[in-house]
Amino acid sequence: MYKVYQHFLLLFCFLFTLTNSSTSFSCIKNTPCQCLLAKHSFTIINCSYSLPDLPILNSNISRNITKITAQNALSHWPLQLCKYSNIQTLDLSGSHFKFQTIDFLCLSKLISLNLSHSQIEKIPNFLQIPLKYLQILDLSNNQIEILNGSLFRLLNNLQILYLQNNPLKQIDYFGHILSLSNLKFMNLTTSSINVTMKKSLTTNEWIYLAHKWKNSNKSLTIHTNIISLQAIFPKTDQFQLIPLDSMKIIFRILSNSIFRNINSISKCNCIQLRNYQRVFSFSSNNPNLSLLYQSSTCSMPNGILHEDLLIKIHVHY
Repeated sequence: MYKVYQHFLLLFCFLFTLTNSSTSFSCIKNTPCQCLLAKHSFTIINCSYSLPDLPILNSNISRNITKITAQNALSHWPLQLCKYSNIQTLDLSGSHFKFQTIDFLCLSKLISLNLSHSQIEKIPNFLQIPLKYLQILDLSNNQIEILNGSLFRLLNNLQILYLQNNPLKQIDYFGHILSLSNLKFMNLTTSSINVTMKKSLTTNEWIYLAHKWKNSNKSLTIHTNIISLQAIFPKTDQFQLIPLDSMKIIFRILSNSIFRNINSISKCNCIQLRNYQRVFSFSSNNPNLSLLYQSSTCSMPNGILHEDLLIKIHVHY
């Protein structure tokens, strides 16, 4: 049946080259799969995980394809990706890739990659081959438990990273994600209750980031309900070693971000509160406070809640 299907597909590809128009046809006999082939895109719909691989197109046509969309279609990681050597946009969301090796060897030209809802349990190995053009990466709604930031460190053109709705248990090397030069937005919201931050960034790492961001047009928005600012900052005895000018840069870059409220993490003492107020105070006159500042609260041991640290500069102890 597969040979008959291939023969039919090749015949269609020949007709497509003559008409050079977008046409829909049945991908596999006796299945609901429908394929839509246009000049530079190939879309597969209504397959319900019935495809073990991508269809093989005429080589002249496949080289012109820059976009493949196969949502809820694949039961395995497609081995025929190398036939599509110029793919820039790849959407394989809703596939069944659990326990499978994801190979990016033939995807060096990718700009957008969507692997959401694909039962992935580990961050793919982006160190295997540098995806130097990749700008949008969607790994949301999978089964990822460990977020290893070091695996993203070669994605220097990455601008948008979706990681929401994964059952995260541990986050490591978060600084590698922050140091991505072009990253503009990251969604890390999840229903996970207990997530371990393996270690905070050091003072030297924060000073390095501030120096890197100083004369750039960098803007970075992070949405997370599992990480507090205090979880990624050094302990308070080291926190105050970061120069105030560097802290101003850091808070400017992160000003549109949302972090987990410290009140739900731990209580802080007067010295800690003074250290936080020291860096928040430079924005105390800003009437349009971002959610970053609004979510940074501190619960004192006596149970009194001090909200908006940058405003409550005068605290009675």
